[in-house]
Amino acid sequence: MIRSFVALVLFTAATSAADDPPGYRPLFDGQSLAGWEGAGQPAEKCWKVEDGTIVCTGEKGPWLRSKEQFDDFNVRLEYKLKPGGNSGVYIRVPENGNHHGDGAGIEIQVLDDKAERYKDIKPYQYTGSLYAIAPATSHVGKDAGEWNSLEINCRGTKYHVIHNGMLIVAADEMTFPELNGRLTKGFLGLQNHSEEVWYRNLRIGPPRDLPITAETAK
Repeated sequence: MIRSFVALVLFTAATSAADDPPGYRPLFDGQSLAGWEGAGQPAEKCWKVEDGTIVCTGEKGPWLRSKEQFDDFNVRLEYKLKPGGNSGVYIRVPENGNHHGDGAGIEIQVLDDKAERYKDIKPYQYTGSLYAIAPATSHVGKDAGEWNSLEINCRGTKYHVIHNGMLIVAADEMTFPELNGRLTKGFLGLQNHSEEVWYRNLRIGPPRDLPITAETAK
C-alpha cells in the first residue's frame, strides 16, 4: 500500500555547515577522499575530487564507502545530477553494501525524477525514498544540473528524509514493518550507477528527535 502525507511539511533547508546547529562535522574535506574508500576496488577508478565536490565519473568501478560506521545520526549533503541521472546514498549498510532484505542497510534514492526515461517508475523509486520500502510522498527535485539539498535522519528504526526543505519520508517499523529487519549501524556510501553525479557539503551530526505521527506516516 502506498502511504502519503496528509499535509506537506516544510523545513528550513540547511545547505552549508554555517546553517547547522552545534555538533556537526564534515564527512568531506573538499580536497580529497580522506575518510572514504572504494568498496573492493580503488576509489580512483570512478571517483574524484573536483572544485570542492566528490564526483562519480560514470566509469565502471566501486561504490564509495565511509571508513567509519555510524548508528544514529543526521546526515546533510547536496547533490547534482545530469539529465536522466541516477545514484543513491547508502545508510547503515554492511561492508558489502547490501541494501535489500533483512540484515541489510538502506539506500536513499537519488534520481532525476523528471526525466522521461523514469516516467513509469514505482513510487519507492523517486528521490528521497527508502528504496523498495518507503516512497517519497512529494517529488521536489530541481532540474538536472541544479544543486539539491538532502537531509537524512536515522534514530533507531525511525527514518526521516528532507529534500530541498520538505519532509518527504517519515517512517518507522510500525508503518513499514520491513524496517525492523534492517541494520541500525553500518557504513555510509555513495552509489556508482555508471552515471555522472556530484556531491558536496557532506556533514554529519546527532539525530534529530522527529515524530512519526498518524498524519505523516500514512
